[in-house]
Amino acid sequence: MFRFRDCEREEKPELIIIPMVDVMLFLLAFFVLIAGSIIPGLAIKTNPPETIQKSSFQPKREVVTITIKKDGSFWYGKHKLTFNQLVRLLKGFKKKNPQVSLAINADREADVQSLVNVLDAAQKAKINSIGLIAKEKDESSR
Repeated sequence: MFRFRDCEREEKPELIIIPMVDVMLFLLAFFVLIAGSIIPGLAIKTNPPETIQKSSFQPKREVVTITIKKDGSFWYGKHKLTFNQLVRLLKGFKKKNPQVSLAINADREADVQSLVNVLDAAQKAKINSIGLIAKEKDESSR
């Protein structure tokens, strides 16, 4: 008959938490660092105009967000654009996806000419679905 020795018993598995915590902290840092590039329209802070209307903008498959800062400059993400660069960018998006939509995130203090320039660039790129980003007024201020 066989006899098993006590020293050959398997040890209970141990759960080591420290490597799992390291991985979770790495993932958290990774997502925090790329959050600005995931939401390109919010990468540059603006003070958008206020509206009492609910949004009726129905974006198509892809939305390109162009930001107009106070000084009238055009931005896509964190890249400053000239008018010709803006036209080329929009044409590229239109060529890649004919159903592209344009969202304009303009600062309330930006001049109207800058807004018209972005609309002209969208017209040159033959983009017809355009929306203006605005924040909703509080109920108390109506």
